Formats: sequence, C-alpha cells, structure tokens
Amino acid sequence: MFSTLRKLFCFKKEPKTPLGFCDGPSSERETLFCCKCRTKEYQETYEAENEFHQAVCAGKLEVALRLLAKEGFQINDEDPRKRTALHFACFHGHLHLVYFLLFNECEINVLDDENSTPLMKAVQSLQTEIVSVLLDNEADPNIKDCNGQTAIHLAVYGGSLEIASILLEFGGNIEETTQDGLTPLMLALQERKLLIAEFLITHGANIHVRDGHQRYCILNF
Repeated sequence: MFSTLRKLFCFKKEPKTPLGFCDGPSSERETLFCCKCRTKEYQETYEAENEFHQAVCAGKLEVALRLLAKEGFQINDEDPRKRTALHFACFHGHLHLVYFLLFNECEINVLDDENSTPLMKAVQSLQTEIVSVLLDNEADPNIKDCNGQTAIHLAVYGGSLEIASILLEFGGNIEETTQDGLTPLMLALQERKLLIAEFLITHGANIHVRDGHQRYCILNF
C-alpha cells in the first residue's frame, strides 16, 4: 500500500495544472493553500480574555463555579472573538470541565470568529477523549471553518488516525472539500500523511476526485 500511495504524490495532470501536488510544500513550511486563518490557528496560544475563561483554561473548576455564582458570568458567555468556555476547555484538554459545561447545557456547536467549533479546537489539540465526548453529545463533525475545513481536515493536519476514525464513525463526510477544493485524502497526500491517506482509501475515499485547479490522483497498479 505504501508504494502505491507514494505514486499518488506524483499526480497525473489532464489538463496541465498550474501547480502539481508533488511541487507543493507540506504545512511544515509555507503551504500551498490560500488560507487566511489556518496558520494562525496552529500557532496561536488561545489564551482567554476574562476571569471565567481564564479559570477554564487553567482547569480550575472551583474558581469557575465561584465566578458563575458570584460574578455574573454565564456558561455561554462569548469573548470579543466569540469564543466560549467550551472552546477553551476543549482546546486546553480539560475533560472534567467539558463534562461540567455540557451538563449545564452549554451550546455545543457554537462558532467563534473563525467559524471554529469546540470540536474543532479539541481536534486541533489532539484531545481524543474530548472529541469522543463531544460527538457522543451530538457535536456536528461537518461544520466548516473560515477555510472551508471540517474536523476531519483538521485531524489530517494533526496526523491523528484515531481522531479521523472517530469522526468518520460519527458521520464525518470523507469527501467534504475545503474552499480550495481539497478532500481529506487530497490533504493527507499534500501533507505527507501516508497512514491517514491509506486509512481514507480503505474507507472508500474517492481517488479520482479533482480539486479547483483540476489536479487529481489516479492509482497506478
């Protein structure tokens, strides 16, 4: 399978395309994609701007409870970037706070100013258990962020085969495309994630799909 997958990096072009996948750098350097937000998403520290959210970032449930009871904060309060406590709990990996927030009926599919959901923040931080809990509580795996990426695309960037598998199990669309026309399989090949590419192929990913520049991959057996 790996020898076959390596052939996918040298895409046939019909017609000739402006830039083949083989020529595109991985995300470790400047990316092929015209994304305004993705680089910032993966470099930001994702720190809070108020006391309640700071307590959540630090995993301090008792402090968060006090602030909710005495300082007028609400479970679904948003900061200027539209981030909620659930966004922060998921990004920073505080499972006990995720359970607390979900029990208190926080909004699970709320979007921040980059259209990222709490599920996306958990995927970005490779919080596998939190991803499972959110999906068990009806988090939507097919919401798109500002780049047209779903949680599965983010799992590909993170190189997490386990998270990608969980997302597919809960209805993630294996053929969803980004605003650049990339399916998860195309993205896995671009990012040199061979294990995830193999996994996607074995789970039925379309190997004949083309992106917005008419680039496509065909397996050469």
